Amino acid sequence: MAGGEGVDNGGDENPTMVVESPEWVLSVYAAAGVPTADHLKLRTGTLSLDLHSIPDNHVAVKLLGVSVDPCLRGRMSGQEEGHYFSQFALDEVIVTIGIGRVIQSRSSKFVKGNLVISNFFPFSKDSIVAAAKFLRVIDQTAGVEISAYLSTLDVIIKDNKAFVNESQ
Repeated sequence: MAGGEGVDNGGDENPTMVVESPEWVLSVYAAAGVPTADHLKLRTGTLSLDLHSIPDNHVAVKLLGVSVDPCLRGRMSGQEEGHYFSQFALDEVIVTIGIGRVIQSRSSKFVKGNLVISNFFPFSKDSIVAAAKFLRVIDQTAGVEISAYLSTLDVIIKDNKAFVNESQ
């Protein structure tokens, strides 16, 4: 889909916008103990939200909320053995479970305004995310507060589909 033809972008045909986006990175592994300001850094990246700068099958997303789970600590230790997930790469944006709103789309699966959730959401104000199997649209008609998807409701990924456990 060159140029985004056939993709609904909410009427924004050619916005030219560059934003500064705060983002959290791991600068040094925390081999022992809890990560601190010595390990985590907030930096500002520059990101073009121009529709034509977004790769095909990607979306630009504004972060609305993240889950800061204890499992993130293990990914900041620098120790591969005994961990389910691999370690975060140093000086790259940390990823976690997050919710955001699509602000531009070069994917036929997502349109501007979609509320989305992913287990691998960049911890940055704005980001370009692949419209892959881990990015899902949240049903906004369900009457559920957005924050509940990151806390009281379990978001379960099974067979590449997002399910919400509302039995609690």
